[in-house]
Amino acid sequence: MKIVRIFDNRLFAFQWEEEETDELDRLLTCWNEVSYLYQFVKEHSEDIPRGITAEQCVNQLLFNSQELEQILNEIAEDTNRKCSDFFKPLNNLEYGTTELSRQKGRRNFLRLYAIRIDNNCFVITGGAIKLHHLNKDRPHTAKEMQKMEKCREYLKYMGIADTDSFYELINE
Repeated sequence: MKIVRIFDNRLFAFQWEEEETDELDRLLTCWNEVSYLYQFVKEHSEDIPRGITAEQCVNQLLFNSQELEQILNEIAEDTNRKCSDFFKPLNNLEYGTTELSRQKGRRNFLRLYAIRIDNNCFVITGGAIKLHHLNKDRPHTAKEMQKMEKCREYLKYMGIADTDSFYELINE
């Protein structure tokens, strides 16, 4: 696994050895591909909220993907905006900051998962289309939680405690 710079020294993403692109690029490619979204919605039709058709769900996912990209572009272009404006603690009951805390950025059903290195430095570990309430209850979201934990353990193993140690790691 390696860490890829997305923009500045503020947003990064993991890239797995078996993948051609980093997690952010991989996810945005999937989330902007209509056939992928239709297949996903078909496979998870039992999770679609009542009153929403499969077509409406796909259209919402496409729109949210574009919104997500726009938010990240705005953060990239405006140095006064922080990544923490978008990423929030994964656990909604977490109020303080913990070392290498698990974070999520969301737009309706879409989630980007990241590890917080500092207030304005995050590493994306993956993401998911989350139609169901609890991550652990669906295999595709549980897999993303496992990836996040694997990335977090890797950063701990490498001695990452702050931005200085993180930048040393990625500049090696």
